[in-house]
Amino acid sequence: MISHHPTGLLSCSPSALLLAAGLWLTLPAVALAAEDTARKVSPQSSGLAGQYWHPRDALSATELVGVPEFCAGAYRWPSFPYPASDRDEDYPVQAQARHGQYWQDGRVQLDGAVTVTQGNRSIAAESVAMDHRTRIGTVDAGVLVEEPALILQGQQASVNLDNKAVNFQDVEFLLIEPEFRGVAEEVDRDELGTLQIDRLSFTRCDPYNNNWRVTARSFEVKEGAIYGVARDAVLRVKDVPVFYTPYLSIPVTDERKSGWLFPTLGFSDQNGIEFAPPYYLNLAPNYDATVVPRYLEKRGMGVDAEFRHRSAWQKTSLYGAWLPSDDEYDGTYDRSDYDDLLQTGAATEPFQPADRWLYAMFHEGDVGNFHTTVNYTAVSDRDYFRNLGTELDVRSRLELERRGEVLYSNEGLDVRLWAQRFDRLDEVTVDPYQRLPELAVNYLGDAPLGLEWSLGASAASFTRDNDDLTGAARVVGDRYHMEPRLRLPLSRSWGFLNLTGGYRYTRYQLNDVEPDVDKDPVRKIGLGSVDTGLYFERDLIRGGASLVHTLEPRVFYLYQQYEDQDDLPQFDVSELTFRYDQLYRDNRFSGIDRIGDADQVSLGLTSRLLRADTGAELVRASIGQIQYFKDRRVTTSGTQSSRDLNSSSQYAAELTGYRGPWALGGDLMWDPHEKYVTEAGGFLRYLSDNDHIVHLGYRYQRLSDVDQTDVGFTWPISRRYALVGRWNYDLNSGRTIEGLGGIEYNDCCWKIRVIGRHYLNTPSAAEFDVAETSFGVYLQVVFKGLAGIGGQVESLLAKSLPGYSAEN
Repeated sequence: MISHHPTGLLSCSPSALLLAAGLWLTLPAVALAAEDTARKVSPQSSGLAGQYWHPRDALSATELVGVPEFCAGAYRWPSFPYPASDRDEDYPVQAQARHGQYWQDGRVQLDGAVTVTQGNRSIAAESVAMDHRTRIGTVDAGVLVEEPALILQGQQASVNLDNKAVNFQDVEFLLIEPEFRGVAEEVDRDELGTLQIDRLSFTRCDPYNNNWRVTARSFEVKEGAIYGVARDAVLRVKDVPVFYTPYLSIPVTDERKSGWLFPTLGFSDQNGIEFAPPYYLNLAPNYDATVVPRYLEKRGMGVDAEFRHRSAWQKTSLYGAWLPSDDEYDGTYDRSDYDDLLQTGAATEPFQPADRWLYAMFHEGDVGNFHTTVNYTAVSDRDYFRNLGTELDVRSRLELERRGEVLYSNEGLDVRLWAQRFDRLDEVTVDPYQRLPELAVNYLGDAPLGLEWSLGASAASFTRDNDDLTGAARVVGDRYHMEPRLRLPLSRSWGFLNLTGGYRYTRYQLNDVEPDVDKDPVRKIGLGSVDTGLYFERDLIRGGASLVHTLEPRVFYLYQQYEDQDDLPQFDVSELTFRYDQLYRDNRFSGIDRIGDADQVSLGLTSRLLRADTGAELVRASIGQIQYFKDRRVTTSGTQSSRDLNSSSQYAAELTGYRGPWALGGDLMWDPHEKYVTEAGGFLRYLSDNDHIVHLGYRYQRLSDVDQTDVGFTWPISRRYALVGRWNYDLNSGRTIEGLGGIEYNDCCWKIRVIGRHYLNTPSAAEFDVAETSFGVYLQVVFKGLAGIGGQVESLLAKSLPGYSAEN
């Protein structure tokens, strides 16, 4: 029934339909249940976030997918009927209430279990006043607004139904995507969608966990922005202020935007307190930069910088670091070592601090059939990584490679133009050769009768600073090499047979040679090989799984002519460490400055266990040996060793196995003539995810006097606590190479790690016996949703713990 009041008021029941001309409001017959509305706006509820957050035991199995074990629960967000990108103001307005009044001047009053919906936006209150002319609804006694990105609950509010504008006073809010919850004196969103929150306090902790929160004078998020900006922000831990910034960028999506990130904080005996707050620059969708001011208590102020660029055909990273006037280093000696020299009279000048720097470039590109690579790193001194490390993604190494390469590949043709040099950071007396440059061409083609033919050719120039060198070490020059081959491959399901013949021709043009040494030596070597193997298979059923067990014997015969090569230079040659795969190589040296003479047969046996349905390899075990018919006369030293005279090689064996999260691997080299193991190693690893890792490793090398164990782990000891550790120990010297241990606390609110590290401070194994020990203490605090303090802990674990990923 519709009645007309003398005052101009229309009154109706919940089932009535208001038909006034131009009226935009309908009151359907089914009203929102009063108790549901009361639950949402009742001041006795556990807070706005508590209405949507549910403990683990209240979540379904589907809802628990993706919820980490250390989280006590998760949010169950309301469902929305339309795509989140749709504009709510483009949809009609619908309302439900127990009682509605309409004035002819356009005012509407709804009372009792009121809900107003428009697109994805819903408003729930006990009383709503609306103005048909301004299209604005107001509430003075409690209201809840739900939208795909934002949920608001307050005592006083106004909502514009023609655009995005809303205004709330004394409000609780939930930002759905970043899962931030908080309270504020006022929330205002203008018609363009810019959200302004004033005098607020917020956190990402669950509703019953307030370990940290951020208070700020204001927080602004523009429509479509990936970051919000908090001003005069204070980070509080258990209500204790620990960090203030006048400007703080806070992510509201998974994308990144320019702004200060949380700093790195640590302590070491070398540097004292270390503090580094990174600033991230999101310059464009395909390139960005990071600038990291660094404070090292004992050394001074410096800066690291990184620039990254990606396009459809390439990715490039540029790095730089600068520490002027290092108070602890003069370019050669640490200050403490220099003070000792002063006391003994070995030095007389005052200590002069040195400038320290690093720059690097890494590039990979693909344009059609061309692939480009640049790998370049340079540092001011050999102790740079040992003293300073870096906040950048540049790994410390014993040998820094500098390489540029262009590769063309197309239908069997590979053309490679590249240059290379190495910068050694250990105590070397002779610099490695520089390859400036090398052009290599390889072609593989088909021939009649099922034959394949190939041609490899290269021209390379090698140089280095030889002013202080003598004898063979002074030699520089050019090398030209050509290698044609003819191959007959025969393959069946039960085996294979490959017959190969080839010719290796090398010519040098040398400078700075001894008077009695040929400046233009030539080397000519022929080779032939027969490689054959069989496949035996049988089906197995183990534990209800269908498996395939194989036996794969292999025989490889190699003949390679001998030619005296003692007077040839050694530009890029080294003797390979004997392994199982060397049984089937046609040269026992790397590079081509030495080509080993051979008249030998390799006998090997591999057994594998495969899954019958997928072919996945579960276990592989191999063992083999080389039988020599002649002594080996070509060496890198010019003198034959006892092994060159033996009639057989060492036995080489290797084993790998995988079962679920378990991995097992090992290798063993045994000398049957000397009756001892020359090299052995193995590991057992459990890796189910980045939080459950156990690694046990061992490595023995008789020739280089290595006998080391390596144990590492990260493992939860309860739902929220985990231990992390690593112990790398040298059995020969009885010294710990690296010891690392710490504890981690993790929940959906924050993650805290404290790690202590004891390590040998040396860049090279050659200095192992005299290396000094150092220690450091590292703190990492990750405030979920805000990034964290102490990012170097992640990179430290990635370097120390096999299988750990800093990206997770």
